[in-house]
Amino acid sequence: WEPLMTKQRRVLFLATAPAMAAPPLFAQSFGARSLRIVVPFSAAGPTDFIARLFAQEFTKEIGMPVIIENKPGASGNIGTQHVVDSEADGLTLVHTTAAMQAVNPLMYPTMKYDPARDLIPVGMTASMPNVLVVHPNSGVKTIDDLIRKGKQPGAQLTFATFGPGSSPHIYGSVLRKATGISAIPVPYKGSGNAINDVLAGNIDFIFDSMTTSVSHIRSGKLIGLAITSSERSALLPNVPTLKETGHGNFDLKFWFTMQVHAKTPADVVARLRNACARAVKEKAYMDGLLSRGAEPFYVEPSQLESFIKKDTENWKMAAQSIGIKPE
Repeated sequence: WEPLMTKQRRVLFLATAPAMAAPPLFAQSFGARSLRIVVPFSAAGPTDFIARLFAQEFTKEIGMPVIIENKPGASGNIGTQHVVDSEADGLTLVHTTAAMQAVNPLMYPTMKYDPARDLIPVGMTASMPNVLVVHPNSGVKTIDDLIRKGKQPGAQLTFATFGPGSSPHIYGSVLRKATGISAIPVPYKGSGNAINDVLAGNIDFIFDSMTTSVSHIRSGKLIGLAITSSERSALLPNVPTLKETGHGNFDLKFWFTMQVHAKTPADVVARLRNACARAVKEKAYMDGLLSRGAEPFYVEPSQLESFIKKDTENWKMAAQSIGIKPE
């Protein structure tokens, strides 16, 4: 879902608890050690920036240094496998996505780990809407214009994706199926390459991530037709939701979650969940998300597993409905 990069990058966030305060119970349990958050994608993408923003608050809650480690590759599978292979002590987390949880098992049936079996969630970190955009010279001003164009005799629209199973691929394919337009997906290695071809007028449309498209929409280089969130974004108040356009019969929220090895002791999981719940409620964290186009998304610790199980099925059914096949 994000461009691949083999070079690992690490950033160390130091705890900033008051000097006179006793270290949190979590830190007391491990002494002078650090906690790692593995981001299974390259730096600078949504999964990465959310994790880094989260780490700034999380380190205060656990009283320990937090290291962000990028391990990209195979749509997130390489970094996630690394966490599954790590010691189940609660000191190695992975920042995963809805698509990794639901779509990767369909695309990579031979992968060694099963996210539902080998990982356990400790907290939701955010959600990220996608926005449907077109080039200003396309003659398309609304989503209805796009649909009419895609239904013309001999029409063959193209839409950019970040590869099979990525959120732009699923959203675009679901829209194609729901509206009956003629459109074919064109895969790219990441958002940057994909949006460049849309900006050049070589691709008809894309359901791009908010972080990439907001500036282009504001500058007039792209036109935003609809956003996948349930409510309009403060960053793009004039762009309607899919539901407002009358073409939002599918409700797929693209979320991010911190997970840990499933064999981690229950008491450690509970402490991680409590720390995570406090961190994501911090105003600085929520404001940081909103400034980049992401949205705060909180699920009570006791509801994490049931929510992920249910919503994973929604994503899986959407993927299957558009014919997602193994790579």
